[in-house]
Amino acid sequence: MKQSIAKLFIVVTALALTSCGKSKDSSSTSENSDAGAGANAVSATAQDINPHPRDSLKGGKITLSVTNFAENWNPMHVDGNNRDYADVRSPLLPAFFNFDAAGVPTPNPDYILSVEVVNEDPTAVRYKLNPKAVWGDGSPVDGDDMVAKWKACNGEDTEFNCASTGSMEPIESITFGDDKHDVTVTYKSTFPDWSQGFSVPGVVKAESVTNPEIFNNGWSELNNDWLSGPFKVGNFDATQKVMTLVPNDRWWGATPLLDTIVWRSIAPDATAQAFANQEIDAFDIGSDPDAFQRATRVENAEVRKAGGPNFRHFTFNSKAGLLQDKTIRQAIVYGLDRQAIAASDLAGIDWPVAPLNNHVFLQSQAGFVDTAKATGLEYNPEKAKAVLDEAGWIVGEDGIREKDNQKLIVSFSQLATVKASENEALQAQSMLKEIGIQLNIVTVPVARFGPTLTGKEFEIIAFSWIGTPYPFSGIKQIYGTGSESNFAQLSLPEVDELAEQISAETNPEKRIELANEADRILWENVHTLPLYQRPELIATRRDLANYGAFGMSSIHWEDVGFTE
Repeated sequence: MKQSIAKLFIVVTALALTSCGKSKDSSSTSENSDAGAGANAVSATAQDINPHPRDSLKGGKITLSVTNFAENWNPMHVDGNNRDYADVRSPLLPAFFNFDAAGVPTPNPDYILSVEVVNEDPTAVRYKLNPKAVWGDGSPVDGDDMVAKWKACNGEDTEFNCASTGSMEPIESITFGDDKHDVTVTYKSTFPDWSQGFSVPGVVKAESVTNPEIFNNGWSELNNDWLSGPFKVGNFDATQKVMTLVPNDRWWGATPLLDTIVWRSIAPDATAQAFANQEIDAFDIGSDPDAFQRATRVENAEVRKAGGPNFRHFTFNSKAGLLQDKTIRQAIVYGLDRQAIAASDLAGIDWPVAPLNNHVFLQSQAGFVDTAKATGLEYNPEKAKAVLDEAGWIVGEDGIREKDNQKLIVSFSQLATVKASENEALQAQSMLKEIGIQLNIVTVPVARFGPTLTGKEFEIIAFSWIGTPYPFSGIKQIYGTGSESNFAQLSLPEVDELAEQISAETNPEKRIELANEADRILWENVHTLPLYQRPELIATRRDLANYGAFGMSSIHWEDVGFTE
């Protein structure tokens, strides 16, 4: 059964944030401080967007960058679960809920007139949808779309390659009242995170996910008929790799201030210069100290900062080469100084340095437990050597360990032009050499990041998970057996069972207890290795308003504009 990302997005910059869970991001980049100081200094609920009332702003054009445009734009598909793609889609698709800086959801009146929990156990939620909401072809956004989303990603048909099934699988039924704008969603049991499933995007058009063929292959381009938001696609120049968005003439909400949003494909290591040249109006600095320094020197610009539930990590492919051996994975953890890696990534960036010692919670979030310390799986090169000695891996004349005439060699897939990835590869290579492991670095073009990840064509790879206000959902999405987003391919039945308990548990303290129990199992089995909280550092024009480092809050594209 597929499980998945509240969605966590990946960032290459790489996968991004969605209603299902986490998205991935390949790109993501203070002076050194101890872990405690770092934990206290970082707020997971920060927001820095230069807020201004709509009526005080003017419109114009905003130009932004992405690493690549999608080959699959479906926000529910594992290949569409990328931060860049989510950024482009955000003005184009329904958001049923808005989130404040603390990650608290409220109904978005453009799509939901009211929402009410009408039964506690099992949870049942009644939605009154806004009848003014329409898709690009003029058809209504209604309960049919909610049903289609549920049926595609409830885990029953594994031909749908969903990034996550975590929020759809618990649904028992979706029924209509007087019409299809009166929708009741009933769950199989209690489900405290019920707002997650229909948040971002709230839904996609039913006909766009009606069967596996359309779901998996029908989103090769953005079809305005399938979109619903304050903007629509005006033009896409595949040769120049530029997409232009314009106000949606069918939009029923507040009129967008901006005349156009332009997205340009720019390599991660070239965005800082493009910003300095005023070719783009904002960009995500991530974990790039050079980009941070360049951005701070640009006239009439500033860096906006937030925390958010985002983190860099190493994913270990548990079915690849010698990493199939848990002992070797554990030895690698003992051999990596994550404080030093974080300090190296973030050198020159105004952001506290601290290793992240939990797969579910950041240090600044309620529920955080230092699981690395609790399990003893911390930086300890002498322990690493002892573990490998005991397993029969003997140091050879060249300093590399051997066993049964086989060298202890592991590969690391670094993403070209992503400085954090390139730096982490070199840091890990040097550290692991000290304990007798040869780490071969394989360079992967950024354009191949998605296929490399989803095709499991790596042994160790680094990227960022871009989280959501639903920390518990990532357990199923990233670590659940059979999840399309479980890139480590490690099946841990105890974690699966705990995830099921967490999804139905209504007591907050019990949920935290169960989540940290799952985290302990993840550490002991070395599914992935968290490195540090990824900073959200957004360089912007100083006069750009209602845009920047959003943390866990929502962007309101119709309100983005420029100060007079």
